[in-house]
Amino acid sequence: MSKHSFLRYNQPGATFYTCTIKAPEIIHRLAIRRRSDSSDGIQRDDDRKRVRDIGNYLGTPDAIIPTPIIVSAYENCIKLTDTHLEISENEKIIGHILDGQHRVLGLKETPESILEEIELLIVFVFGIDTYSEATIFTTINSNQKQVSKSLIYDLFALDPKRSKERVCHEIVKSLNDDPLSPFHKRIKILGKKIEDTESLSQSAFIDQLLKTINKKSSSLIKYYEKEEDWVLRKLIINCFKAIDNAIESTQNKYPKDYFYRTSGYGGVTQALSEIVYAGEKKRDISEEFFEKVFTKFFELAPTPPEGTGNSSMIAIRERIIEALRETKI
Repeated sequence: MSKHSFLRYNQPGATFYTCTIKAPEIIHRLAIRRRSDSSDGIQRDDDRKRVRDIGNYLGTPDAIIPTPIIVSAYENCIKLTDTHLEISENEKIIGHILDGQHRVLGLKETPESILEEIELLIVFVFGIDTYSEATIFTTINSNQKQVSKSLIYDLFALDPKRSKERVCHEIVKSLNDDPLSPFHKRIKILGKKIEDTESLSQSAFIDQLLKTINKKSSSLIKYYEKEEDWVLRKLIINCFKAIDNAIESTQNKYPKDYFYRTSGYGGVTQALSEIVYAGEKKRDISEEFFEKVFTKFFELAPTPPEGTGNSSMIAIRERIIEALRETKI
């Protein structure tokens, strides 16, 4: 028997017993009953990407799992005394998971040397029927509100270490705050709209910029690696000021804020690496260079693509690439 001190707490639906157990001692002794496998299963099928992400995260030096794994305990495997919770060593499986399957699966893919350093908060519940188990599962999972991705990106500002996410966060914040920036008061910081002019979420801005920086053979990555973040910021300013000028000076049917919404902004940003590469070959990445490209863009494509989302982003990007080929610089 392994013994663990526990804390008991009562709630209207059940009594719970919580204790800490080292990860290697518990994670391989918990069953996962999936709805797709049996009539008394309550769990969803596992999301392999989520499992891999958790496993990769747990391999980092600052990894934490502060939230509990909730387990429906098998009473023949666990004995409660006045002071301890005693777990039998004779049984391979001691209970099944009500909440936390992806954390446990991620832990199973973590090297043993790291697992030894992790203590888990385990909450046991005893003697409840399948319906009660399902009630616990659905209550926990259906009432969760997903954290805003804009808030997640905003929290990167708290990280003392340099990262692409933090750099992109700092760029979008400064562009939104700068009265001379084309993005001034156009960004929904933390995903919440405060000003009527705000049309693009913080997360949408960062998502597309990150994809462009991370793209294979990106012409922007060198500026990040050399810590020349001001150059990245200036390139974005030059590009979108040029769009504003070109949209005014050409005959076209684009709404004036089209490129400050997700589809328009995304299409331009997906093409930004190619535009910068073309400009660098000519040794010209000025606002004037960008304006020549977008003047040609509006001449070749005077109306926006139909639809929204990724298909329209791709259409915008392809039209910009065509304009690059046609532009005489």
